[in-house]
Amino acid sequence: MRGDYYHKEIDGLRAISVGVIILFHLKVAPFSGGFIGVDVFFVVSGFLISQIILRGLHAQAFSFREFYLRRTARIIPALAVTVLLTLLASAWLQHPDALMSTARQSLYALLSVSNFYFWSEANYWAASAETLVLLHTWSLGVEEQFYLVYPLLLYLTHRYLGMRGVAFVLLALLVGGSIANEWVFTHDRTASFYFTPLRFYEFAVGGLGAMIFSRLQVLRSNRWLSSGLTLLGIGMILHSAVTLHPLFHTLPGFITLIPAAGALLIILAGDSAPARLLLSNPVAEWMGKVSYSLYLVHWPIIVLYRYRFGGHLSGWEQVLLVLVMCLAAELLCRHVERRFRLRGDGSATGSGGSVRGALLKTALLVSVTLAGSGLALASQGWPGRFGEEARDLLAIDANSETRERRELFRQTCLPQKRPLCGERRPDAPNILLVGDSRVLDMYFALRAAYPDAGIQASGIMGCIAVFDPKMSFSRFAPNCPKQNERRLQAVLAAPDQDIVFLANNLTALRAGAILETARRLREAGKTVYVLGEFKILEGRNPIELAIDARRFGAGDDFIEPFLVAEPFGMDGDYAARIEATGATYVSNKPFFFDGSYHLEDRATGRLLTYDGIHLNSYGARQFGQYLRENYPLPGAQGHAAQVID
Repeated sequence: MRGDYYHKEIDGLRAISVGVIILFHLKVAPFSGGFIGVDVFFVVSGFLISQIILRGLHAQAFSFREFYLRRTARIIPALAVTVLLTLLASAWLQHPDALMSTARQSLYALLSVSNFYFWSEANYWAASAETLVLLHTWSLGVEEQFYLVYPLLLYLTHRYLGMRGVAFVLLALLVGGSIANEWVFTHDRTASFYFTPLRFYEFAVGGLGAMIFSRLQVLRSNRWLSSGLTLLGIGMILHSAVTLHPLFHTLPGFITLIPAAGALLIILAGDSAPARLLLSNPVAEWMGKVSYSLYLVHWPIIVLYRYRFGGHLSGWEQVLLVLVMCLAAELLCRHVERRFRLRGDGSATGSGGSVRGALLKTALLVSVTLAGSGLALASQGWPGRFGEEARDLLAIDANSETRERRELFRQTCLPQKRPLCGERRPDAPNILLVGDSRVLDMYFALRAAYPDAGIQASGIMGCIAVFDPKMSFSRFAPNCPKQNERRLQAVLAAPDQDIVFLANNLTALRAGAILETARRLREAGKTVYVLGEFKILEGRNPIELAIDARRFGAGDDFIEPFLVAEPFGMDGDYAARIEATGATYVSNKPFFFDGSYHLEDRATGRLLTYDGIHLNSYGARQFGQYLRENYPLPGAQGHAAQVID
């Protein structure tokens, strides 16, 4: 059977797909769109699976039992081994909350529904995607759900409507699915990414290719035409991998049809001269053959390495990780994937064992992994691994603290139908505080620093307060552009003596829009303060770092490997540009740096932030004091008060 369906150039196509995914996850600069490798995999799967099903239906020999046995033997054993080893490594490295998260991810991955898990967990305050060690299994969930539904869909369509009906259904999936995905993106960006039916259109591209493949032999027999299509297809995939960006493009949506079409062209062009040179060489062929195992192991290796040794990878570390991935993939493919995969006639596994035996071993693997996940959850992440010195830190419930502070914000800054909550105070300084989730920090910092001041606030998660509509996007606030228009117009209409405080998560990408906003507010006669860059950590949270610093007996230098590439890099030229507008740039660096970086208060040892992105309640109060001492607001020099504990 392998001879009927095997295309050497598809191994090379798989190699390109997994290659750009790895480069994207390693943050190799040019490959900002490397995630499209997953879309290419979907096209390849749609093509190969459709070939198998359609040939079986045409010969009246298609067997659902054989199909699902092959898919199970092909996917589950290698997945179960990867999940089990990842869980064991996580039990050694990760802290209780992170281990419990990994255990949940393990359960959903083995049940083939991890895409729905990550969809349900996606929210502004959720853990960074870069810390989710089994996040990549979302695509396997989509693929396995596709395998569950697709054969029945083609079988019923073929039985009652024939091959023309199959072609019509695939075309409807392609057109309707891509339109639906584009539309859903505007309402629920996360659903457009994770929801399986909204990804079927990519499989349909491959399915249509399978239907027309045999009819295009003339195309493949034309050397120049087939060569041109191969090169064009490779170019479309690589161009997408280096030009697309999740922040600037509607992804998946229509734009993913570019790499999908590129993959289809390569498949239809067949064994052309460029395909033999670029896609069928020994390196590409090996990489394609181990592509599934390589995909499985690459992300846990990256995440766990960053978890222990730091978020920013140097060039030599990237090379080292690639070598480790390749070795792990070869071992997994040779000793698990190939040994469990069924032979062409379906009579035995690749190692010569019985199909029944393979299924029993697979069930045992899955059961052991499920039991391990259940044990990690039942033990609350196994906190007994840590000594007494870490108990107080382990007891911190960062999510609960955040929820309580958000609720207090809602109660204190009463919501109004107006764009800004809160009331003006006569005969007192008034502060207009606008921005994204950083408003929550600054609201309590300003209240602690200036309890007599009136504070009117608007904080919208992920929605920076800027005039530029192109930068007014947030997957957590679809109406961000309209909300920005309302709240910034309210700021412009406020009395000139009011103080405007822009509290946004400042990044290089957002800097231009924030600078322009500060300039326009200054031109309107406003007194403007701009909160500076805050994020300094990558891949770990301060609670975990504080525990590990005690666990390994390290000092402040323990956090150095986990700092972003250039901590507070915006404090240089950008701060000067803000000051040139007449606004005041509020630097966060002195708050966290006094010769070395620290995330704990020097005097008390209490943490200032729990997630490395937002201040906690104690940190907000301390930052209020820092503001009074270093950036006093005009007319707001009353006594300070500790209004939060």
